Amino acid sequence: MSAVPPGREEPIVLVVAKAPVAGRVKTRLAAAIGPDAAAALGRAMLLDTLDGCRLEMPVVGVLSANDDDVELLADLAGPGAPVVVQEGTGLGDALRTGVRHALARGGFALLVSSDVPGIPPGALSSAVESLREGTDVVLGPCHDGGYWLLGVREQHPGLFDGIPWSTAAVLDVTLSRCSDLSLEARLLEPWRDVDTMDDVAALADGLETVPGRRTAAVLSRLVLPEPASRLL
Repeated sequence: MSAVPPGREEPIVLVVAKAPVAGRVKTRLAAAIGPDAAAALGRAMLLDTLDGCRLEMPVVGVLSANDDDVELLADLAGPGAPVVVQEGTGLGDALRTGVRHALARGGFALLVSSDVPGIPPGALSSAVESLREGTDVVLGPCHDGGYWLLGVREQHPGLFDGIPWSTAAVLDVTLSRCSDLSLEARLLEPWRDVDTMDDVAALADGLETVPGRRTAAVLSRLVLPEPASRLL
């Protein structure tokens, strides 16, 4: 592992996002809270994530899954924010696309999920510092076994090969792939992404700790279903 010399070190952040349209976003949550509420939560998390990234990084854009979402995502991201459309299909191809485009624009690539309730303060700066010191891959773990942040300073062929996406093994298999490729990896503190009603309930129980204020406001208005244990 070697430190990165001064020069092209400007980090580029791409937030991986779907357009927050009712019926197309947060579909697992929509079954419990309704498609409109799920879309409102998705929109709030995306905007809070973009704002949180901009507090720490100079260039923040969006990585879109398809062309149909570009116009709405560009409006939400704001003037001048880069919007990249993934090539190929699936999350692995999305991350490959994002890394390639980000590295072409700057010195480091940071890919961030929009399914989080805002950015933990200082997380992106910590990731960039690790990359500057020579770490190859920085990952922000999620409580469900995935990761909400990926940071790299070079393209690493094979990093996304054979990953069981959308399972609890994503982080462990990714770390194993880093080991196979002789890449130095560093983990940030775990953070919560929001995919299930358990995630929503956990956040609703601690709204004062949610860094995204739009997200907290949406959560505060939700009428959550009673847990099954309370109905017995």
